[in-house]
Amino acid sequence: MDIKEYINSLNIDDIPWNRMVTAYGTAEKYPEYLSILDKMENLDEVKNAWNKISDFEHQSTMFAPAPFALVFLVRICEKAKKTDTPEAKWIIEKFNEDFDYYLEILDDTESMEHAEPLPSFSDMLDEEYLLPEEYLAEGLTEDDLEDYLEEYDESFMSDENYFYSLYYYLGIVLKDYDKKI
Repeated sequence: MDIKEYINSLNIDDIPWNRMVTAYGTAEKYPEYLSILDKMENLDEVKNAWNKISDFEHQSTMFAPAPFALVFLVRICEKAKKTDTPEAKWIIEKFNEDFDYYLEILDDTESMEHAEPLPSFSDMLDEEYLLPEEYLAEGLTEDDLEDYLEEYDESFMSDENYFYSLYYYLGIVLKDYDKKI
């Protein structure tokens, strides 16, 4: 399957959000936030969902869910272009602004020496790049979570191909996005 087919066939349920690290924890609530954004029913809820889901980026660093979240955010923005509500207008304006910012980060990354990306977009969902299954076990304390996140951060930052892939595949998702309304 080529990359465009993969992106077009990707379903929210295909992503192990609860095993992906963000700037402030995990992406376990991303499906909920994406649903709120997709429904575009309440501007305050839409803004709140965006503020929470945007933690896949922090200070120009992309985290595990970034390229996957962008697949769905681009779809939501495309849907918003066909909707005439305050929520849809806000989504278009805010997403276009942030998409431009992410592309600037990508341009900065491309201008530096970097590793090669992983061979396919889906490789970023390999077991080695996700929080371990035992993280999902009930009864883990907050200290356990901190230990896992610290360990994950070390491996995340040390795998240059994976780290660069976050930017590379995010760029592929966004470069085909048409900002025209």
